[in-house]
Amino acid sequence: MCLSESPVIILSGPGQSGKTTLLSALVCRLREEGVKVAGILAEGLWENGVRSGFNLIDLFDNSSVSLSRRIPDNDLCNGIPFEFYEAGLAAGMRALSLERCAGADVVIVDEVGFLELRGKGWAPALQALLDLDGLVHVWAVRCKLLDTVRAVWGLESARIASVDEPDALNRLKNSCMGGLMKAERGI
Repeated sequence: MCLSESPVIILSGPGQSGKTTLLSALVCRLREEGVKVAGILAEGLWENGVRSGFNLIDLFDNSSVSLSRRIPDNDLCNGIPFEFYEAGLAAGMRALSLERCAGADVVIVDEVGFLELRGKGWAPALQALLDLDGLVHVWAVRCKLLDTVRAVWGLESARIASVDEPDALNRLKNSCMGGLMKAERGI
């Protein structure tokens, strides 16, 4: 699969496949190149080999806050196995605000999933971010939600990268850099 220059890149893979790890490495590489990065990473927390929750990292200032915790199976509601903290959701919305993202070159959204498809989570911020000119977007999306996310946000022409592609990190970085060059030329 060829990742050519695009303003929207979707990093796809199943749950717990390393999307956040790859995005974290991408952020480091982009910053080494002098690229301004904003957005969010959802860092998984683990207990006894099971994901117990997430911390949210605001890429604007690298601050971190608790985002969610696992709900015991018998309390599972709406098929989403995590309870989200209001403070974590508020921090994520602040991280994805136009104020924080407008000055960036690349905006990372880790991840667009079930909550967003229900109009919750990061959904209220996504269209406004897509409307900003000159940004490259990198969204993490689970494989099983890929077609639905693309349809809901009109991303049929988005470039798709798979977390398990050979040399995925360099390909993502190069695609971001190519997208930035196109944005600078106004293409």
